[in-house]
Amino acid sequence: MSAPGPGRPVEMHRSAALVVDGNPTTRMTLAGQLRGFGFTSISQASRIADARREIERHAFDLVVCSDAFPRGGSGQALLDDLRRSGLLPFGTVFILITDEATYLKVAEAAESSVDSYIVRPYSAGSLYDRIEQAQRRKAALWDIHRALEKGRYDDAVELCLQRFAARGPQWLSAARWGAEILLRLGRFGQAQALFQSIWDTEPHPWALLGVARCQLDSGATVAALDTLRHLIETAPDYPDAYDVLGRAQMELGQFEDALDSLSKALEATPMAIGRQQRLGMLAFFLGNRDKAIELLQRATYLGLDSKMFDAESLVLLAIAAFERRDPAELERHHGELRKRALANPEDARLQRFVQLVDLLAHANEHSADAIAPALATIGETVVAPDFDMEAACNLLAVLAALARHTALPDQEALVTRLGLRFATSKAMGELLANATSHQTRYAERLRECEATMVQRIEQALRRASQGEPVLALAELYAVAQESFNARAVETAWLMLQRYDGDIPNADSWRTRVAALRQAYGTARNRPALGDPRLRPSGGVNLGPMDRAAPPAIPPGHADNPAP
Repeated sequence: MSAPGPGRPVEMHRSAALVVDGNPTTRMTLAGQLRGFGFTSISQASRIADARREIERHAFDLVVCSDAFPRGGSGQALLDDLRRSGLLPFGTVFILITDEATYLKVAEAAESSVDSYIVRPYSAGSLYDRIEQAQRRKAALWDIHRALEKGRYDDAVELCLQRFAARGPQWLSAARWGAEILLRLGRFGQAQALFQSIWDTEPHPWALLGVARCQLDSGATVAALDTLRHLIETAPDYPDAYDVLGRAQMELGQFEDALDSLSKALEATPMAIGRQQRLGMLAFFLGNRDKAIELLQRATYLGLDSKMFDAESLVLLAIAAFERRDPAELERHHGELRKRALANPEDARLQRFVQLVDLLAHANEHSADAIAPALATIGETVVAPDFDMEAACNLLAVLAALARHTALPDQEALVTRLGLRFATSKAMGELLANATSHQTRYAERLRECEATMVQRIEQALRRASQGEPVLALAELYAVAQESFNARAVETAWLMLQRYDGDIPNADSWRTRVAALRQAYGTARNRPALGDPRLRPSGGVNLGPMDRAAPPAIPPGHADNPAP
């Protein structure tokens, strides 16, 4: 191998390894074998939680992990969480050791991109060969990884496509990387075509899931639903498919079906912190507080100190504690949020979480004078482009809790602003209303907002169909600018495309609507459970690309059409 660069696979004689096994004798045996191979630094962990912490805090070139642990958890679940959260560097080889080699076990390991899967009993020579082969595979993909590191995304895609076409070394992995890069760049048409080509060549479940993810991200939710149902018929034990199915069902307002899908994903991987939190979050916003609290508290117990843990869970648990009149529990979650926000002052999402729970803390301490200015500060942020559907649902849940348990003045004006912006469909209107289910007046107002937006948009469309496209566009643009409603924004964009030749100063209009669409379009206002910065189910680790936001695709580009 050539001289290593940062994160590149290195020769065994200068590598660091982590051995994870619940049996001390097995750990010592493995450590001894690795020393014999030339590993110079070897750490050991007896539990999944300890291994997760070690990997978060230290860099390892190799992780050798047992698949089963007497206290619960599995190496498979650890790997899934590490991949999903981007905590495993490209150059790290992950080897899973198991006592059984059933078809399901092997398939699960392959889907998680485990670097090697070894069944006991095995020889030291076999372990050595697996490590060496995995390092060679990573070396074969290093040029693509390096292009990503340098931010040369088009070059990385071209390398992937060339490797796929030539069926060169690691062509399947290269093709998957290429499709993922295109998807992250928002070039949905190209990404979907490549995922489909992979599925037609090698029918792996992740490839068809990629097709569905492209359809979902481009706004073709019904098509995505059909693709996902076909995938689940083909691979009924593939948990990532249920994750994405739940997301599609949420967008269509099929909330009970989404709960069922996310439950199936969690049943397949009961130790997955992310899945526990997503199911708990959805249960919370659908009004099932008992189930939500059980799931979110369990996730807190399993991974509060993990980077995989999403602080959104603390917000929802704080709201539930306030509703149950449990000040000690509220203060515990509030304190944890403040600690995280202090450690990450530039994380706007965390700061927003603290502001919300501050309101509950003020109310709990009967500091009524502090609530009004704090709420006014939050109210000023609801028109910001980065104030998303998650933030809206959280704020509405807090407003409903305050209205029910305090003498807070009526906040219908703020509720209306949120409803007019985020009630982009009947499904989203219902999701917002569910967030305030304990305050019937707010819930009804949110449903009225959705109906109001439908009426105003349809009025503009009728005007256009009657031969007045200029007035219709001006009217629709005014509605979009006033409400920042993504449906109004996207409809204005579509109207401009359709009546381009009939509208004077179309270029000027295009610039104005495009700017509004970039800030408030559909892509920024889809419902999401959990941190949107984390890798989606079915995705792969593109470390360099995950650490920095890719360049935006201009509105109207061939690969970023209006939905």
